[in-house]
Amino acid sequence: MASRPSPRERLLDATITSLRRHGVQGTGIADLLHTSGAARQSIYQHFPGGKAELVAAATRRAGEFIVRSDEPADPHAHLDRRIDWGIGQMRRHDFALGCPVAAAALAGSEYPEVVEAAAEAFATWTRSFADRLVAAGAEPEAATAFARFQISAIEGAILTARALRTVQPLEDLRTHLHRFVDDLLPH
Repeated sequence: MASRPSPRERLLDATITSLRRHGVQGTGIADLLHTSGAARQSIYQHFPGGKAELVAAATRRAGEFIVRSDEPADPHAHLDRRIDWGIGQMRRHDFALGCPVAAAALAGSEYPEVVEAAAEAFATWTRSFADRLVAAGAEPEAATAFARFQISAIEGAILTARALRTVQPLEDLRTHLHRFVDDLLPH
């Protein structure tokens, strides 16, 4: 029988969900405690810096999800997996949840460590995808530029899909990103 996640893990999971739904400003400690079932002292035991430290840690955790070791090496397969995951999330959660890393990036000057955690995640995503492209034959500079572009494009498609309540922006993006990848790779 699986054991229940620790209070720290439950707080991180609850924070990621709240970021996806409400953003940093709308994520409150009382709601996180209620949702996670953690005791108030758990916040300060595991995250002595309070909300800012908790949200930064949750952002890092969410960012790591994208660069898991089981991600496909092929750039096309990687794009399909990311877009399919986004489409699945839109459908499963009725377009109510966005990207927690994007939400963290919008935290503003009140939470510089949260914005920094988002920047770290985006940089890691960029390196990870650029490495896939280079391994497939793309030039390093072009691979890095395209990796940054595809992150921006996917994040924008997620926002558009939520607003329009359709996954079509993600499907449209898939088509175009695959064409761009083909253009970067040797024939």
